[in-house]
Amino acid sequence: MILRSLALRDWKSFGGEPARSTIKLAQLTLLVGPNASGKSNALDALRFLQGAALDFPLGDVLRGRYEGQREVWPAIRGGVVEAARAGASSFEIITRWTRDEAFVEHVLDVSTTGDVALNAERLTSDGRYLFDTAAASLGTNVGRTAGGSIRAALHSRRGGRNAPFEYSASRSLLGQVEVADRVQPLTVEVAHAVRRALREAVFLDIRPSMMRDYRPENGGHLGTSGENISPVLGALAPAQVQNVVDWLSELCAPTIEGIEFDRTGLREVMMILVEGGGRRTSARSASDGTLRFLGELVAMMTAPPGSLLVLEEPDVGLHPSRIRLLAELLQDLTRARDVQVLATTHSPTLLAHLSETSLANVVAFGRDPENGASICARIGELPHFDTLLKSRDVEHLVSTGWLERAL
Repeated sequence: MILRSLALRDWKSFGGEPARSTIKLAQLTLLVGPNASGKSNALDALRFLQGAALDFPLGDVLRGRYEGQREVWPAIRGGVVEAARAGASSFEIITRWTRDEAFVEHVLDVSTTGDVALNAERLTSDGRYLFDTAAASLGTNVGRTAGGSIRAALHSRRGGRNAPFEYSASRSLLGQVEVADRVQPLTVEVAHAVRRALREAVFLDIRPSMMRDYRPENGGHLGTSGENISPVLGALAPAQVQNVVDWLSELCAPTIEGIEFDRTGLREVMMILVEGGGRRTSARSASDGTLRFLGELVAMMTAPPGSLLVLEEPDVGLHPSRIRLLAELLQDLTRARDVQVLATTHSPTLLAHLSETSLANVVAFGRDPENGASICARIGELPHFDTLLKSRDVEHLVSTGWLERAL
């Protein structure tokens, strides 16, 4: 499953104009724009969908979820009160995907009045609905019931009238649709595929402070904060470790010639960077910028093909002269490893080092001067894109607000 677009209606700062609130996504998509233009709100929409795909109650996805007095899901910024745009009582999030050769669309319409619940939900494949809570075949049985459930028509395996089912309106149907005699198997397959893609999306929030300690050798995945960087590096094949060394050698002022590991009797491990001349620097002493870059690098190297990685400002902590290296990393690894990256940035320098194709896929954000709603557009589709390409100083055009005005 590859995410192709994210459309937002009345979600947080976004208004109701689909043409101006649809984020078109490529293999690598950078989101740019001034503070409070809507970039982080767009990422929050994906986080909301991930919580829904984890089958949490929609209200808990917004408010945060606790089990045994322990937070298992952090709240979406703004919670329930600010999930829908001011003056609106609901929001809609539409994702469009490609699955093999099929075009899949998922629509989630959520009410924030009273108990957070579904207004409607629909899943289609190549234009044909697989389930729909507003299908014509439901007749007058559309919408939520007094008991808090919602009816949906599911595509029938035998043709004719599609099968009606009743589900909880407090959760997404992606986690509720199951195999049944009358249900077309494709319905369940696609619902599970969308749910799995959303569940497995990685929202990377690299925190150097969490990467400096010894970690268990069997640490498993990198972790969303990069906390398991040492055991993950230690488990890579020698050729992969050398690839990491090659990238770090270009990043750091002292040339990095190797990575070693200190292992304790408790089967814990810490990485050590070996500089030219033999000087050894442990994770405890590595700079924040080095650890951030290393975490992003290893995340892209180890993510399964087809994965979606979401990053906020991956350029933080990097010296301006090394931003070029980040641009190379993002473009090379997304292509070579078939992973999808969606990232926000405030760095005009990063844009200046993108290829023409990657630059065309950048999505610019701003605010509508008339109603204050967040608006966005792919740069390559703006009427002034040729001006940007012909400019010898992309950084200047972006940093002076030219791109924002071009919206």
